[in-house]
Amino acid sequence: MDFLRGKKIVVMGLGRTGISVLKKLSGFFPCIMGVDDNPELDPCKVIADTGINNSVKPEILTGIRPDDTGYVLKDAGLVVISPGIPAGAALVNSALKMNIPVWSELELGWRLLNENGKQNVIAVTGTNGKTTVVKLLGKIFDEAGKDNVVCGNVGFPLTGTVNTCNGTGKRLPEPVRIVEVSSFQMEWTHTFKPKVAVILNITEDHIDRHGSMETYGSLKFKLSSNQGRGDFLILNTGDPFIRRVIELSPDDKVRSPENGGPQVVYFSLDKFKEPGLFYSRPEVFYIFGDLAGKINIEGTHLAGSHNISNIMAATASALLSGIDGKVIERAVKDFRPPCHRMEYLGEVNHVRCINDSKSTNPDATLAAINDFNKEVTLILGGRDKNMDFSVLIEPMNKKVKNLILIGESAPVIYALMEGKKTGFKTFRCSGLEEAVRLGFEVSSPGDVLLLSPACASMDMFKDYRERGNRFRELVLDIRAGKNGRKDKQV
Repeated sequence: MDFLRGKKIVVMGLGRTGISVLKKLSGFFPCIMGVDDNPELDPCKVIADTGINNSVKPEILTGIRPDDTGYVLKDAGLVVISPGIPAGAALVNSALKMNIPVWSELELGWRLLNENGKQNVIAVTGTNGKTTVVKLLGKIFDEAGKDNVVCGNVGFPLTGTVNTCNGTGKRLPEPVRIVEVSSFQMEWTHTFKPKVAVILNITEDHIDRHGSMETYGSLKFKLSSNQGRGDFLILNTGDPFIRRVIELSPDDKVRSPENGGPQVVYFSLDKFKEPGLFYSRPEVFYIFGDLAGKINIEGTHLAGSHNISNIMAATASALLSGIDGKVIERAVKDFRPPCHRMEYLGEVNHVRCINDSKSTNPDATLAAINDFNKEVTLILGGRDKNMDFSVLIEPMNKKVKNLILIGESAPVIYALMEGKKTGFKTFRCSGLEEAVRLGFEVSSPGDVLLLSPACASMDMFKDYRERGNRFRELVLDIRAGKNGRKDKQV
């Protein structure tokens, strides 16, 4: 990156991603500035969190305002922004007007990789299932004895995985990088080009940030925009949006190898023409390239049809990486889903309790309730991201007995159902604690108490993890006899 010689690099956003960028760049460039609009951030703590021991430390500015832009961008050669920074931020707009390049952390990490590292990147995106797929892939690669690192939107940023040298001036061996990629990260990528790109599904989410489904979907497909011959694109033909793109989109979104694009591998719950993968219980069948066979997934801990799709996506990626089907089969059967994703917490008074806090959009909640009977007490609501909650009403009529609304979106969802005949009772609560207590009161033995909010959490919690952890605490407290109620089984 010789164009940055003698220039300042500005890192915008000083959360986990920004800290990783500051730490990595400190070994390359003498002039680095980290900025954040949060006035409560302590610059000394930011420096301490980076662990930078160089004599020349980055300049840290917190609580920045739009009128600070001139000072921040003076002599700047690059702005690296964290995923949480919106595209319309004042500093970003000013940088673009001044022809200063703007990169996402993902783009920076890609540029820092050597050529061998770039040939060993699997990138996974989609509205739902990303974390499950990348962690399952990590499990498969571990089972195969192949060095790998799961990173990106999960775990730690791509930049944090870049090994510059081992003290001898020689680069360390490159692992396979299994990267979870969000739409936010794709906004400012330019040359990112994974060897294997996976698009799981595209359903309504983050419309408040991106403005439209078309823009959101385009950002997902941007994952493959730089791919060419010798690369692979894995697509879910069971997803309506993806299927429509395949059938109707111009050549710039799904290019064939004949037109300079990647080899496309399809997967679906239903049998379809090759090349690709399909499911016929209890086996996943695959036939593409020189590969043909099947794996038995009976007994997997990944429940639900959406997770069968996730298994197929991971299987395709692993097969393309040279991993044997039997190894994949063992790993799939041993793998357990991550926390906050249909996490079974046990029973309280014969009510099964499930933490699905990671469901932050209606489609994720649809997948969560789909495999139950009419037995669900559903806790729904949170930050309103201008999504269409009406798609939930008909499925909830079939699966939900009690609906408990919380958070900023509660009045919006409640208004959708006013005057409509629904097959469930609806309640509104002031917070999660009240919702959990009420959930046990209205549920009967054999029912399911499910937290699957269909919304982000930032109106009440820091993130979905904090929300899920609090739900788990509340359930376990009640099971232990706290809060005035005791599980009769204990």
